Amino acid sequence: MTFREKFDELKAKYGTVDESKLTEPFAIQVNMTEDESAGTFYVAFVNGVFSVEPYDYRDHTSMITLSVANLEAVLAKKADPVQLFLNGALQVEGSVDHALMLVDLMAKEEKKPAAKKAAAKKPAAKKAEPKKEEKHPASAEKKTEKKAQAPKAAEKKSEAPKAAEKKAEAPKAAEKKVEAPKAADKKTAEPKKAEASKKSAAKTSK
Repeated sequence: MTFREKFDELKAKYGTVDESKLTEPFAIQVNMTEDESAGTFYVAFVNGVFSVEPYDYRDHTSMITLSVANLEAVLAKKADPVQLFLNGALQVEGSVDHALMLVDLMAKEEKKPAAKKAAAKKPAAKKAEPKKEEKHPASAEKKTEKKAQAPKAAEKKSEAPKAAEKKAEAPKAAEKKVEAPKAADKKTAEPKKAEASKKSAAKTSK
């Protein structure tokens, strides 16, 4: 990545500040080192105008020198500039206060990319359809048999009164049988009477 590409990237991320917090003019030159994108730019607040440009600023009030990696870490709040200064990884010429003010103004936490929503939405769960009860063939046959037997049972019930009538008629038939011998007695008695009348007639004729 070239210096200009790196500068444009940094300016896009950290090149805007809350100007209401700026109370005094300053011009800070930043020297980036130890990278193919090494170069110099400045951050200034002069005549009420805040600017970040890819050039050096000769009349700077402060100058900072550090590696590209450390500059990105400081601006992303992943490294402490004071600790880097004490370790010699960050050099400051001129006003240290202006240098620290610049870091406070421009440093921002890197926004983590929001987790991408699943592109494919899960299909909505289908409502469970009520299970149709599978009729077992055997049970179906039993039901049909019961239905078929139902009329027969009704017939049997209708025949039951007839049977009761037959039972009621049975004593009458027995009575008729009892009367039958009497009728037979009458038949045998009639010839006897006839013979007796004949005998009495013969006697009278003599």
